[in-house]
Amino acid sequence: QYRALLTRNGKTPVPKLTRTMHLKTLLFVFSLLLSLPTSLCAQSLGAKADDIVGDYEVFDRGTGERMHLNFYRADDGDYEARIVWMENPLDDLGKPKTDVQNPRADKRHIPLTHVVVVRKLSYDARSKEWNGGRVYDPTSGKTYRCAIEFENDSTMKFRAYIGFRILGRSLYWNRL
Repeated sequence: QYRALLTRNGKTPVPKLTRTMHLKTLLFVFSLLLSLPTSLCAQSLGAKADDIVGDYEVFDRGTGERMHLNFYRADDGDYEARIVWMENPLDDLGKPKTDVQNPRADKRHIPLTHVVVVRKLSYDARSKEWNGGRVYDPTSGKTYRCAIEFENDSTMKFRAYIGFRILGRSLYWNRL
């Protein structure tokens, strides 16, 4: 029986099924190797995009008070920021300050320490900034476009503008 499996040169022939399986295995390993850098890049982009997550101290030029904003990743994958602390959270009557300037009457009763002031920011790896977002100014009730980039590990350059970036101003916020 053994001699029947040998070819003329004395070696055992490799069945076609084994060759096909061998090619499939090679293709599978090759595709894994090709996808590995892509998945590593995606993970590193996610880590870079999440660098914005955390608490920042903000100085409100309009009211002259300090507040803290918390940046977080929203359920839709974009980034948002909410007011979490205010230097003077109470009004003259001793009640929590509310969003009285909001253009929507149904939101004017919300305490300022619960207002989401930045929405829809997304990270652009090429420019290394978060853009496409909107910032709501509770002191005026107006909404502007915004973009964010980091000056260093602890200082954020926040740019709010109308239409074009040149028609805006930059604020610098510090990570807590």
